[in-house]
Amino acid sequence: MFDHFRKGRKWFLVIVAGAVGTFTAVQAGYAQGTWTALAPVPAPTEGMTVGGVGQVIVGAYGYSGGYTNQTRLYNINTDLWSAGTAAPLPARAEAASGDTTHGGFLYVIGGEGSTGVLADLQRYDPVMDMWTTLTSMPTARAGAAAAVIDDGIFVIGGRQSTNGPCSGGPYLQTVEKYDIDTNTWSPVAQLPTPRSDLAAVARGGKIFVFGGCSSTGVTNEVDMYDPQTNTWTTGLMPMPTARASLAAGHSGDNVYAIGGTNGVSASNANEVYDVAHNTWSTNNTAMPTARQEAGVNSHAGRIYVVGGSTTFGTSTAANEVFKP
Repeated sequence: MFDHFRKGRKWFLVIVAGAVGTFTAVQAGYAQGTWTALAPVPAPTEGMTVGGVGQVIVGAYGYSGGYTNQTRLYNINTDLWSAGTAAPLPARAEAASGDTTHGGFLYVIGGEGSTGVLADLQRYDPVMDMWTTLTSMPTARAGAAAAVIDDGIFVIGGRQSTNGPCSGGPYLQTVEKYDIDTNTWSPVAQLPTPRSDLAAVARGGKIFVFGGCSSTGVTNEVDMYDPQTNTWTTGLMPMPTARASLAAGHSGDNVYAIGGTNGVSASNANEVYDVAHNTWSTNNTAMPTARQEAGVNSHAGRIYVVGGSTTFGTSTAANEVFKP
């Protein structure tokens, strides 16, 4: 059997005598270039905020036949789910997507609920299993992207409609930075084109944003933000497949743009962007379960894609990992 305990802000796994074979079986399924099906999300859920802290992947909030405030904990080592303390109300989905973990905490920013778009900021501590409410974002929105650079969380774009991805505007160019140390917000340079349901990944001190929905439809645009100069670079090599509401993970200097929607149907595309060379490759194994609104976590050279929907409102419990 497995057990785990906590020391400071780190998770430790204990392998009890007789369980080594089980642990090996969990880890051995990750062959290079392949996908592996893992324990499904406890209930089909889309639009969760997903992030990893050590060996634990947190899936917070989301839509599962209705907006939820559940906290779901997936243990990578044991391939098991458990429940954490419910998140603060209001229930929601489609909060800022991307890696919003920092210092052992998961941050949930904005989103949409039954009362409209939201601006509040919640922080989850998986070690203490505790939620804390922090300073709200200046601009309420859903379908934004987010990425962490140093001690700042950058929230990018989004929309002020509440009918799911690509449901209409106004689409936003707004980019706001949350300073973790001071619990304050400030505006930074705007996104070059207004859009929502885009993806963001931080690599090499810069933030790359991919795809999304705009007033002209689903886009394949790729832009880069430099927080040192507070400027955007446009005209990067576009995604081969235009998509919104996609998952974006990373391994080394490669960013993997996975799944999403073309505005009509869900995709299982798995395209890789080489950050250093500004090039794309489509020669990757497609994700087994086509879906949008999935959460993503990059861990130990693997990319976990959690939950999502086949169409807006038709959630899936799929939980799959890709080993580049």
